[in-house]
Amino acid sequence: MHVETHDYVDVATRSRELGRRVPVGIALLPVNFSTAADAGEFHFHEVTPHVRSAWLSAGLEDEGPLGTSPKFKVESPKSMSGDEQVPLVVFFGADSLAGPPWRLTVALGMVSSVLVSHTRRASPRDVRLDIVVERPGCRRYRCIEYQGDAVGIVALVRDVRRIWTGDEPKEVPVPSRSEC
Repeated sequence: MHVETHDYVDVATRSRELGRRVPVGIALLPVNFSTAADAGEFHFHEVTPHVRSAWLSAGLEDEGPLGTSPKFKVESPKSMSGDEQVPLVVFFGADSLAGPPWRLTVALGMVSSVLVSHTRRASPRDVRLDIVVERPGCRRYRCIEYQGDAVGIVALVRDVRRIWTGDEPKEVPVPSRSEC
């Protein structure tokens, strides 16, 4: 298992640059969100429609840049240009803090379940997931890169909450609250 946390592009600014709605709450982002020249180039992980369906069955809605649009390009777990696996990208906005606490756990539990049951080319023991988290009170974003067993994804709830509270592990540099 490998977990690494680092800064991520300003999701709100990037969404506006691409002429898309700004994600709030819980959302799925394109694999190439930070690099696409325009929204027409967006590519999503192949399990995206399955995660959306699972979320809907639990009362969660994808509040991402494409909204509930059923049309989007999907990619296999292998990248568009080679053998490297592409991650599924899940977004948790600071607005998620105002909702019921169970939403975060259920959302990641559904992601875990979908990856276990739908991952065809990659082993469910070797999945890639990026979780983009909006820090409350500022437009700063952190990305938790996870590679490991799909069953271990639910434990990342703790890491998301640490970003929201500003209590990340010491080895990961985090801007002080005054920088927000």
